[in-house]
Amino acid sequence: MSLKKKDKKVQILIIGKNSFIAKKYLEYSKFKKQITSISHKEIKDIDYKKFTHLINFSYDLKIKTHKYNNTNLIDKKICKLIDNKNLIYIYPSSRAVLKINKSREHYGKNKLIIEKLIKQYRKRKYLILRISNALDFNLDGQNLFISQLLNTLKKHKHITLDLHKDTYKDFIPLYFFSKCLDSLIEINKTGTFNTSSGIKTSIDEIANAIVKGYGKGKIIYLDKLYRDSFVLNNSKLKKTVNLSISKKEILDYCYLIGKKLKKYA
Repeated sequence: MSLKKKDKKVQILIIGKNSFIAKKYLEYSKFKKQITSISHKEIKDIDYKKFTHLINFSYDLKIKTHKYNNTNLIDKKICKLIDNKNLIYIYPSSRAVLKINKSREHYGKNKLIIEKLIKQYRKRKYLILRISNALDFNLDGQNLFISQLLNTLKKHKHITLDLHKDTYKDFIPLYFFSKCLDSLIEINKTGTFNTSSGIKTSIDEIANAIVKGYGKGKIIYLDKLYRDSFVLNNSKLKKTVNLSISKKEILDYCYLIGKKLKKYA
């Protein structure tokens, strides 16, 4: 399958320039020179007619703990400001909308509410990405699995896990996420996509690859362990962008993440 011819007129507006994923997308994207990145505080100062695509990486942390109407309603505010009927609104959603559990009830429900709101305002001019577990080097994300893992290894020379060894997740390295997003933007794709590797990678494999890259450390499993395995069906994405990633590539990237951690030891 071949993608449609690249649109040279692509102009992307990123809202939430300090977001971890936004920074990584800006780093990896082939559209770097065609991206304008702003804070959510600047949304009233923008001429939306200048852009073909808008990606809102910003969100209120309250969506994890409060009902939607008690958050800053940022997506609703942006949708009301857009005066460009052709602009494609890109929303990085979450796999949490697919199976809402008690531990992430507010988050899953709020993400789903936002998805519906965007569809209502943008009609068919939206691209919703239901992202699996993002994977990249990050020491700053308090609630990110990868950040917790790296910080523990850096400080204590070990990784502590409360998950069974055979627990697997669907990890997507952000360089691969960025490739997929670029491809979707390039062909002006709209709709809803599970954005993932589509590969079962165990927590044990991820941890071991990072420790190997770091060059030292061990993995400690707690007494009380639980299972939280998942993999997303990303066949629609693969068919659309004709991109894929292997488990070896994911684990090789984890090795490089561990190697990078050496610089911060």
